[in-house]
Amino acid sequence: MSDEKQFSVGRKIVSSKTGKPPFIRNKYQVLIWQLIKNPNDFCHIEWSRETKAAKLLYFQYPDINFWRQLDLGFYLNSLNFFNKSDGLRKLREAIDEYELSKKVKFSTKEKEKTVEDLNTFHKEIKTKKQDLRYGDFFKHGKKTK
Repeated sequence: MSDEKQFSVGRKIVSSKTGKPPFIRNKYQVLIWQLIKNPNDFCHIEWSRETKAAKLLYFQYPDINFWRQLDLGFYLNSLNFFNKSDGLRKLREAIDEYELSKKVKFSTKEKEKTVEDLNTFHKEIKTKKQDLRYGDFFKHGKKTK
């Protein structure tokens, strides 16, 4: 997969500085450009803070396609929103919804059980025949084989 396709953002975004779509260099910037309202306004310190938060989020759920398609219904001021209880709840709901949409079942139909199948016992019972040991005479008295 080419780097340009791999690090694309799911929403249409145009940089206010250049008037072009941003050049995304790594997977952490995908999270930043996808979820934050206006990352163009960040200074160097804010970019490093958001990159650190993006790394933590990515290690929690390392599927770039999930982060590329994630839409919370609003844009964030900071990725540290996910450190709070509301953010964790929203993230958990989004992950569950994504996992549910990704899951495909390939199950076959179960055959119908007949009356004969219900009346038969399919489990084999294993019995062990043990030899008498010397200690058994003292516990239970004399036994015969």
